[in-house]
Amino acid sequence: MSTPLDTPWKQILECYFPQFMSFFFPAAYHEIDWSKGFDFLDSELQQVTREAETGKRIVDKLVKVYLRNGQENWLLIHIEIQNQKEEEFSERVYIYSTRLFDKFRRSVASFAVLGDTDRHWRPQSFHQAALGSQHDFSFRIAKLLDYQQQEESLKASDNPFAIVVQAHLAAQSTKGKASQQRRRERKYSLTTLLYERGWSEQEVIDLYRFIDWVLTLPPELEEAFRQDLETYERGKNMPYISAIERMGEARGEARGKVEGKVDLLSLLLAQQMGSISTETVEELKKLPIEQLDQLALDLRGFTSIDDLTNWLKQKNSSST
Repeated sequence: MSTPLDTPWKQILECYFPQFMSFFFPAAYHEIDWSKGFDFLDSELQQVTREAETGKRIVDKLVKVYLRNGQENWLLIHIEIQNQKEEEFSERVYIYSTRLFDKFRRSVASFAVLGDTDRHWRPQSFHQAALGSQHDFSFRIAKLLDYQQQEESLKASDNPFAIVVQAHLAAQSTKGKASQQRRRERKYSLTTLLYERGWSEQEVIDLYRFIDWVLTLPPELEEAFRQDLETYERGKNMPYISAIERMGEARGEARGKVEGKVDLLSLLLAQQMGSISTETVEELKKLPIEQLDQLALDLRGFTSIDDLTNWLKQKNSSST
């Protein structure tokens, strides 16, 4: 069973960017002045990547940060999450870096997290030379396969990305029908670990969303998993996850079929992207039920309210 891994990585990185840097790139983390905050520059990055597209991008982020040393007021961090081997990956990172420097005239630090299954693929430099002129570019990488032998330290870590890495590796190692029972067991153990780590309700929900997305199960195993989870939550008196699911189900049962679907979709969209306007909710209520079903499938690929707006525009234009 394959699962697209781009959207959950985007969401968890945006929620816990400092922890991301601390976990994967601690040396760089300690050079950043986190007291001054940071800004995601997604629209600016999209402009550059459209101009310099050379291959399939999995996840990339551009972040404006401030340094502790005072030598430079702020710089840009370019992050790539790459889940498949790509021969021209280093070249693409180099192109993005040079385009970003050209646009902002600021230093650019590039980092890549490699989530593929090839232990030997470790791109981290690009070299170009001609007629005595040369360009040498290098960037930092973190290889997720390197964490396979660190299970105990990952379990003991209080960094959210220890859970993220475990879920990612579990998804890779439990592909195929024969591994689904083992996937269910890993999903349960990782989910209950969220409570044992003592994280807040919001942290539990955020991390569970990642686990649930990458460790999808067939319906019968998913139902068994949810029953086990509800029993566990009752024992802990912390029904964080099941309460959200019951809320959506109750709203669907209490109202008509279309309105129930809209209520549930609105809840899922709000969890994923923040609150949505009443105008948008009313627009959803005008959609036929088959389009609402399609939206339920498509929304996992959404990363911002703009994705929903564009989806609605497309549906409206196709119906006229």
